[in-house]
Amino acid sequence: MSSRTGKIIIILSSFCLLFILLMGCNRGRVVDDLQILSIMGFGLEDEAYKGTALYSDYTEQKQGKIHLLHGQAKNTRIILEEINQQSPKPIEVGKLHMLIFSRNLAEDGIAHFIKTICRDPLINSNLIVAVSDEPVENIMTKEGSESLPDLLQNNFKSGNVPFSNLHLLLYDYYGEGRDVSIPFINLNQNGKVEVNRYAIFKKDRLSLVLNQKEMILYKILKGESMKGQMEVEVRKGPQKGLTVLKSLSGKKIETIYQSGQKIKYRITLDGMVKEYPEWLNLRKKEDVKILTKELEKNLMKDLSNLLSTFQDHGVDPLGAGDLVRTHSKRWNEAEFYENIYQQIEFDIDLRIQLQTSGIGE
Repeated sequence: MSSRTGKIIIILSSFCLLFILLMGCNRGRVVDDLQILSIMGFGLEDEAYKGTALYSDYTEQKQGKIHLLHGQAKNTRIILEEINQQSPKPIEVGKLHMLIFSRNLAEDGIAHFIKTICRDPLINSNLIVAVSDEPVENIMTKEGSESLPDLLQNNFKSGNVPFSNLHLLLYDYYGEGRDVSIPFINLNQNGKVEVNRYAIFKKDRLSLVLNQKEMILYKILKGESMKGQMEVEVRKGPQKGLTVLKSLSGKKIETIYQSGQKIKYRITLDGMVKEYPEWLNLRKKEDVKILTKELEKNLMKDLSNLLSTFQDHGVDPLGAGDLVRTHSKRWNEAEFYENIYQQIEFDIDLRIQLQTSGIGE
């Protein structure tokens, strides 16, 4: 290679490097010129949608101060335009972390939002969608509201809340034989935001709200992440009391029988008991055996009751219809839920393996 060619290559390489650096700086300036929204909420008021958007100002003077912007219209695009008109910078929804619907809006139907905001290709598929029992603005004005996505993520990983995000919502909404389910948040007695219930939809309308116990049972039935803890009643002869079972891990296998008329769930749980009645001595193998059998019996009963609740309300968040569809040559969704779903027999085989180390700690 001649020295002249080498110099040309060096010059071109320098220009390429400079171009990349300039592009990077340009992107930074673009981001600085945008108002990046982190949480949005929508409610239904006077036959119109009311939107609330939250963003944090991290300029040197503001130090992360929370700001809310509002809009009201019958169309989400108009709401976004109204919010944009109140902002000193163009708003950006592509970095949204959370989308909240009020309960009355969820009961009225969220199809409009699924077809507009949720299907926007710029929206992050890991966005968390939730229903609020409180007016959305009440939730978003609480101290620490900017950390709501972190609260949900923490409960997904280590608490009793089944995992959910926009990707799963769209999969359940557009998929055949499935129904949408998302977290349900509210304010506790101390005015703090908490998630201790779960919302189940039929098509685009809120149909059923699971309580805290049903929520952890639903998490077990989903079989994706079985960490959590729950109270379970146990008996030994005439004595009865409550134990706290902490589930550490588990797995679920589902099988279909009798041409879709019967579905069996085989569930195994590994866990430990954190609290138990004083009349149980878990140093004795016999008492551990009694406790294990009681836990299995009562949990199977609770899981069966929850499945019956789903059938009674005509909702299918576990995708039983999808499972039957994959094993049927001819399957019609409307016919299945009108004539077959309520008649399906669910069978649960639950096995619990208690870790003796750590029991009662």
